[in-house]
Amino acid sequence: MTTTYNQQLGPLRSEITFTLHTQYATRLWNGRDLVKNDAGEVVTSSILSIPNALSLLSQIQQAAEQDDPYADDYLLRFEQKVLAFRNEIQEITWRMVQLYSEKIPENFHIERCANIAPIQYPIFVNTQLGYQLLYLLADFDSLARTVMTASHIALITKDDAYDWLESGAKLIRRAFGVLENYRNSGITRQDATENNARYQAAVKRMKYTLTPDVLSGTTRATFAPVIRKPSVVPDEDNPVEVQITPSQTE
Repeated sequence: MTTTYNQQLGPLRSEITFTLHTQYATRLWNGRDLVKNDAGEVVTSSILSIPNALSLLSQIQQAAEQDDPYADDYLLRFEQKVLAFRNEIQEITWRMVQLYSEKIPENFHIERCANIAPIQYPIFVNTQLGYQLLYLLADFDSLARTVMTASHIALITKDDAYDWLESGAKLIRRAFGVLENYRNSGITRQDATENNARYQAAVKRMKYTLTPDVLSGTTRATFAPVIRKPSVVPDEDNPVEVQITPSQTE
């Protein structure tokens, strides 16, 4: 005798935490507000925070899922930058490690500094490129630890340390720049195929025309989402979820 159970399989979830050891990486996580003086002039420019960047990536992904070619273009350009910048930061870190091997006498055994109370962030991110952005920040945090150790043991000056850190931080800010300029086009590839008024208005609003390979969908980001056609039933088990809550470890 076979017993039938009316059960529905739930969604998959995984607990992930993200740890930062340096104030330099934490500042990039938190971002910076725009500051103006009494005359309305910008004194300090704003920097996007990681939570806001992840939220924007979620919006762009949702639009790309709805066959928005402009959203696909943003994802492609962001992916190209974030992957290239990861390689650059890793290369900078490798050069610093080489400096250790060249300048430290063999009598010394030095471990890279680590924070005795690092900050941990429980993360729930629904975009693969969101994780790539977090990997980029983790790479920078690793670079900062390596640079600060080198400064502490007199391998480099404090001014040199600032230059090394700035070379990595500016790459993350450049990645943010792609997201900060995002605007929703409100069209689909069908609008582009029809060359209708909605598409013409979108081109005017976005201020640039997409390349044929992006417009056709031939070229997309490696981590672009699956395009959900109207005939496809949405996956109810995978709702959009972006939740970031900082907590201080003991």
